[in-house]
Amino acid sequence: MRVSKIWITLIIATALFLIANAPAHILKPYLKNSLNFPFTLSGTIWQGAISSQYFHKASWQIEPIYLLLAKVSAQITAEIDSDSQISAHAEISPSNKLELNNINGILTTQYLQQFSPTTPFLFNATIHINQTKAKWDGEFPPKLPSKAQGSLLVEKVNLLGENIGDYQFSFSYLEQSLEGNITSTNASSVDAAVKLNLSPQNLLTLTGEILPKTKDLQSIFKELNINLKPNITYQLPLSQ
Repeated sequence: MRVSKIWITLIIATALFLIANAPAHILKPYLKNSLNFPFTLSGTIWQGAISSQYFHKASWQIEPIYLLLAKVSAQITAEIDSDSQISAHAEISPSNKLELNNINGILTTQYLQQFSPTTPFLFNATIHINQTKAKWDGEFPPKLPSKAQGSLLVEKVNLLGENIGDYQFSFSYLEQSLEGNITSTNASSVDAAVKLNLSPQNLLTLTGEILPKTKDLQSIFKELNINLKPNITYQLPLSQ
């Protein structure tokens, strides 16, 4: 009986050793199914990194204890550019479900603009991601998650050259429907309380109240024909 336990221990140790030292590039055929842009891999399956033209490096480190529960659990850190980075804890279950928890980081609108070059951004800002989580059922990014919720702090918003301060955006996404709230902070130059809804058919609805505090901002809002009590419904393009 003791000999059997020794052999089982040796087999498990050998398997973990092989996994730990397997080169990360053997994952490339699997990642190609999710990523539709060129990328390079380095390191090992246990501790590796992926790089592309869209970010400097996204690295991962697998936590071995979860392998005993037939799960893959890893800490992920993405160095996007000199101003943007994101970290998260990822888990993949045997049923092919992916969960990202404790998503925290910083993004800039300048970085995001490259993903929608034909859509002009009216403002520039730094976006802080706080304790956000997302879940995919049977699919992986860049597919949209089946469920997500969290909060963003949109900091130092610059609207057409005018600094209008910081704003909080809390959201919940479920069954292809997004609900969110935009509220002003003490550092805001515009008082705001706006509700946002995006339906599964990409129908965007905005309702609430906004109040610019300075004359310059009041003039900008007037020139842009921004309603101070928005009740807007807009059909966004449907994704292909």
